[in-house]
Amino acid sequence: MNKLPDDLTNFAYQSYTAGLRLASLDVDTRNHLLFKIADAIKQERNLILEANTYDLEASREMAIPDLLLEWMRLTPDRLHRSIDYLKHLVDLPDPLSRSPIIFDHHYRSVPLGSVAFVYEALPHLVVLMAGLCLKSANSLILRGGSEISLSQTAITEIIKVVIKNSGLQLSDFTVAIAPAGSGIKDLVTQEKYIRLVIPYGRPSFVQQIGKQSTLSIIPAAMGNCYMYLSPTADADKAVEIIKASRQGDPDAVNAIEKVVVHSAWLVGDAAQHWVGWVHKLQSYGLKLKGCDRFVGFSRNYPEILGDSVDTEIQWGQSYLDNILAIKIVDAPEEAIAWINQYSSGHADVIMSDSVIENQSFVSQVKSSNIFINAHSKFHRIDGNRVALGIASLKTRGISRYGGIIDLQSLTTTKRIISL
Repeated sequence: MNKLPDDLTNFAYQSYTAGLRLASLDVDTRNHLLFKIADAIKQERNLILEANTYDLEASREMAIPDLLLEWMRLTPDRLHRSIDYLKHLVDLPDPLSRSPIIFDHHYRSVPLGSVAFVYEALPHLVVLMAGLCLKSANSLILRGGSEISLSQTAITEIIKVVIKNSGLQLSDFTVAIAPAGSGIKDLVTQEKYIRLVIPYGRPSFVQQIGKQSTLSIIPAAMGNCYMYLSPTADADKAVEIIKASRQGDPDAVNAIEKVVVHSAWLVGDAAQHWVGWVHKLQSYGLKLKGCDRFVGFSRNYPEILGDSVDTEIQWGQSYLDNILAIKIVDAPEEAIAWINQYSSGHADVIMSDSVIENQSFVSQVKSSNIFINAHSKFHRIDGNRVALGIASLKTRGISRYGGIIDLQSLTTTKRIISL
């Protein structure tokens, strides 16, 4: 055990040097490698699914939470989507581009080097992260939870075989699992050779890694997204947006878990319409909680009776469950202040027909993604972008990147000066 940090440092060094070799490959070569990996995963899908079945059986005996069991479950469809990630990455432009020469200098996008992906459950994301790193010429260190050790190993070994048989003389450490027995804290403090840590999982897990890491970090955000329902909102459309946002792949990155409602919905003819709106949400299986004003209002309508939010701190936490909390406010400014105080800050929605209200929301809410009367569901493949997730507001270090976690977040800029 005393030698473990030294062993881990050597492992990190090997990963670092593997990244240097990978960075020397042109984009066509990297794309060909991605294509071969996609084909290999398709050919060996039964092996991966079998390993995942063993992981699931072992995890059920260990009383793993239902949420993680769902996350870790690989299906043929999920594995097929993983292959699609790689194929879409092949079609994207080279992220390692260069700017035109201006006077005596130009800028070049370059890989970060070695990236550590620390995650729980979600084995299909191993394929995506490997694809993102290979496309951007970064080496990848994987540190998954013990609950998916067989799935992680099966996928990684398939990738290793493709790399070994490529004839490119790439290192076995190009995509590699962190040494057995190494602690997460030991890994995320390897400042000399690892350039970036991306923690992914439940918010409590991600926050723990953030506290332990001394490296640059892009913490992935999940859940605790807010919607503001203004007096002029299309309430029926809002219901559909809430429902869609909570449909994950299997992780619902942009799940709307809190709705801030203008008090105008609680009076006059609007009240009856809003009661029907709330009842429709309940028909989708959502359990409603809310502030004292919401609970007081709901007592007049037994069909929508909701519970109080247990503690104030829950307004700032992800439920990752079939729970929707409702907060009543009297003004848009109050809604904005509440959202800025409690939202995760990665994806918030405003439902309003007022241009002024929408502009105020966009300019004052600190979220990295604002949706105006629009669906906020997260898609890993979205147009000309392939993304792992969305960064929380606590991103720090070399990446200096907020928002979508994609190819650009795995590169940095080098200034080249010549005579």
